[in-house]
Amino acid sequence: MTLRAFAIFGLVGVTAGLTGCTQPTPPPRVVATLPPVKPPPPVMPLGGYAELDTADQRADGTYVTPNFEMTNAAAVWHLRGALNVAALGCDQAGGGIVDGYNAWLRGHRDGLDTYVKTYLHEWEQTGWGDWRDAYENQQTRLYNFYSQSPIRIAFCAAAREEIVKVGAVADADLPAFARGALVRLDKPFVDFYAGVDAWRDYYAPKVPAPRFVRTIPEEPVEAPTMANAATVVTPETAPAQPAPIAPVSAAPK
Repeated sequence: MTLRAFAIFGLVGVTAGLTGCTQPTPPPRVVATLPPVKPPPPVMPLGGYAELDTADQRADGTYVTPNFEMTNAAAVWHLRGALNVAALGCDQAGGGIVDGYNAWLRGHRDGLDTYVKTYLHEWEQTGWGDWRDAYENQQTRLYNFYSQSPIRIAFCAAAREEIVKVGAVADADLPAFARGALVRLDKPFVDFYAGVDAWRDYYAPKVPAPRFVRTIPEEPVEAPTMANAATVVTPETAPAQPAPIAPVSAAPK
């Protein structure tokens, strides 16, 4: 056997020997895991503060605004009130509303006059002796709502968009347009309230009321006897209770 053949034979033998050996399993790769990123704490909206009275919330979490359960005439007149506040108060927050607002009033004078007369008649139909005072109070509440200074810039931006569109809306279509426009005009206020409440709930979570624990035992109830059995009140013999009086809503139905 030549030296060359011996070298080749030896190399093959070494390769076969290595192939027959079991290779060690490499250890699993170490993958670095980071803890979940905790969201940053909520930021108090500009102009908000911890003691601010935000609007009440309904059971579904939405906020109560003056625009709730409105008739068609009320929706149109509330839109007119909101845009009137914008025309009076937005000069320092971008302007661009007064001319469009005045053009809308001039171009739709008859339609708006019809809606406000209908709205006043709805208040009068309540039969309240002070219905006009109630109407004026509602208008004051509406104007105060839209005049909140912390939300003025955002409100004026929303009003600027609505004033561009409202002039082209036919009088007959104003109620449907007004309902949608009021939702959009209310959004800056709703977002502001939600931001304040989120900040307050994060830093000062609501503490549930303590459980009521009775400390004085109830007096024992005397079992009915034959002498007083006739006077025992049961669900079947209890006198009918008068129906509870529902609170009167400030808005006309």
